[in-house]
Amino acid sequence: MIYNALAGVAVGYALGMNNDEIARGIEKLIPIAGRNNLIEAKHYTIIDDCYNANPASMKSSLDVLAYADTRKVAILGDMGELGADELAMHREVGAYAAFKNTDVLVCIGALSKDMAEAAKETVLATEKNMKVFHFDTKEDFYQNMGQILNENDTILVKASHFMEFPEIVKKLSEEA
Repeated sequence: MIYNALAGVAVGYALGMNNDEIARGIEKLIPIAGRNNLIEAKHYTIIDDCYNANPASMKSSLDVLAYADTRKVAILGDMGELGADELAMHREVGAYAAFKNTDVLVCIGALSKDMAEAAKETVLATEKNMKVFHFDTKEDFYQNMGQILNENDTILVKASHFMEFPEIVKKLSEEA
């Protein structure tokens, strides 16, 4: 998102705009759903970054989550189209979540089981204090989310598009 803003600044200057005009334009930007969109819901702050995912974007999103000043929850799902190393890449993301001091990691999907396992191994090896959960489906998560999530959590939601995680964002946004 920052790179797009910088490109917009460069175009603004090329068109002869001043700093105030450029700043007003950037402030009016409405982020695309699923692209690092911050949502202040009734009970949670949600980082909706579920448009798509790969190991680098997952780690970048976890870096953003690390800045939260509340309990940090990452709800991560399968990453698709990674090739022969897909399981190792899921494990890499799970371990990274533990190193980034994520408080709760929720992994959803068949491939994400490896993400959860690597996170648990990292937690044990480093004595980090992170809770890790794995669910096969979003529906399984929904049945348990009341015992996992707390009021005022900052929650990152991210997975590849085929996982249909906007459904999770909607459910979290509508929680009464």
